[in-house]
Amino acid sequence: MGARPVASLVCALAILAGLVVAQPAAAAETGFVEAIGQTVNGPDKAADLGVGWVRLFLGWNDIEPTPGAFNDGSLAAFAGQVASYRARGIKVLVVLTSSPQWASGSAGIIGAPQNPADFAAFAAHSVAMVPGVAAWEIWNEADDNLFWENGPNAPAYAALLKATYPAIKAQNPNAIVVSTGMVANDGDFLTELYDNGAQGSFDAVGVHTDTACLIAPPGFYYRELDGRVGRFAFTGYREVHYVMTQHGDGAKPIWMTELGWNTGSTAANSCKDGSQAGTKPEGVTPADQAKNLTDAYRCLAADPFVPVTMWFSLQDRPGSTQDNAHLGLIRTDGVAKPAYAALKALRNGTNVTPDPSCGGLVDHDAPALQVQRPSNGLRFADLLSLKAAAADTPGGAGISTIELLADGARVVKTKGGSFSLDPWFRAGERLGLGPHTLTFRARDNAGNVTDQSVAVERVLPGQLTPIATRLALRARPRIGRRVRLQGRLSFAPTELPVGGRVYLSLERRTGGRYRRVKQVSVTARAPFAITVKLPGLGRYRALARYKGGAPFRPSRSPYRAFGAR
Repeated sequence: MGARPVASLVCALAILAGLVVAQPAAAAETGFVEAIGQTVNGPDKAADLGVGWVRLFLGWNDIEPTPGAFNDGSLAAFAGQVASYRARGIKVLVVLTSSPQWASGSAGIIGAPQNPADFAAFAAHSVAMVPGVAAWEIWNEADDNLFWENGPNAPAYAALLKATYPAIKAQNPNAIVVSTGMVANDGDFLTELYDNGAQGSFDAVGVHTDTACLIAPPGFYYRELDGRVGRFAFTGYREVHYVMTQHGDGAKPIWMTELGWNTGSTAANSCKDGSQAGTKPEGVTPADQAKNLTDAYRCLAADPFVPVTMWFSLQDRPGSTQDNAHLGLIRTDGVAKPAYAALKALRNGTNVTPDPSCGGLVDHDAPALQVQRPSNGLRFADLLSLKAAAADTPGGAGISTIELLADGARVVKTKGGSFSLDPWFRAGERLGLGPHTLTFRARDNAGNVTDQSVAVERVLPGQLTPIATRLALRARPRIGRRVRLQGRLSFAPTELPVGGRVYLSLERRTGGRYRRVKQVSVTARAPFAITVKLPGLGRYRALARYKGGAPFRPSRSPYRAFGAR
């Protein structure tokens, strides 16, 4: 990166960022997930809310309890449920999940299929028997041990995707295949899927942001130790999209098949689920739930790669003690919460104002860095002045440190975006005669690094062009036998720092002549002002002297006479 003023670089970055967010953004379509045991009519509520989507679950364990024997009666009833939504203009996403015991060898329903082809056959049969389904999600939260027995297994799930995708497409080429809705924004699991050959076996990537005891609003975010937007931050989906982009899938969308905030207890430490159980409130107030819903869709509207979202869920779950029992838009008694009206007001994403400032931005760009001193090719004899400044991408992780390396060896590291050694007293000691390379290294909190190097040469003092200096001095008596000495050493503009000290002599008139009675010194690098106590009353004069230091020539001020009364 060339040496340009940091302010110009930041402005350029800000303009680019502004151009990005200024593009028309298609707000995410809205939807909801049907709740277990809900008592309200889902299709009617979907029509009233004006949502575009509904998410339904279809359990393999119910449809194929024994190998090859499909429960087509259950599939027909399910098809009727789908048709009821379609009759009201609502598109349907179906989650295929839950293994029968014969397929997994497990007593529970979350065991992974031992043969992915068996699951693919179930999927193909379901697509054929349930017309009108627009999208199929392959398993629910396969990256978590709550729904995938013995914990996530990316190779096994990738095999499931690779077997199921062509089976669905063979029955309905227009169907959208969504990868498992991952718990929070699990970019690491997605990376593992790519590593295991899952690319090309999904049309959209699923994420879930309705994590246990979620109370942070959508605008809140944090960063992982490596600088990524946190997995459990709402806008962590941006890091998921970055993973997709890095693997050539940037044009594919992310579907947020679950989002939500629960309205369980707001009492301290009432959380019962997740890694923070007993350490935080279980949920938010109904008013905050509604506000978070609106704010979440404003965040999403700034990211057009998330075109479909579904609130979890339509209604609270009666009799459940888990935090997800209170995620509904409607209470168990059928009374709507404020979030119901908030979702309806979005008009399926057509009444949303984008908020590009929401949450954290992905920061995988190196910071801007400008070396202000020394200039490239500078020759010096003793001291050097070092200054550099760095700025991160607007909205990025922020600057962590600037480091100085001399000929590849680290000299010093400072925190933040401003670096200064003015002067570098040990320049002559650290750098021998001859050419050297000074490298400034800026690192942001996301681990991105920018280096900029300059060449300098240390020479003998006599090889530098001398610079004339001039000393100015004023002496102002003070009450109590004191004098204020003020002045400065001036010289022609140069980036070489001046070294040494200015010596101030005080002489008292005694017996017809002046005799020195006190001497003090101040640094030569800045205007000076010092108050000196006098030994007694009488006539005095002051003199300032600079002894010089290559390339600066010595100088002295005129005498300044004054009296102490």
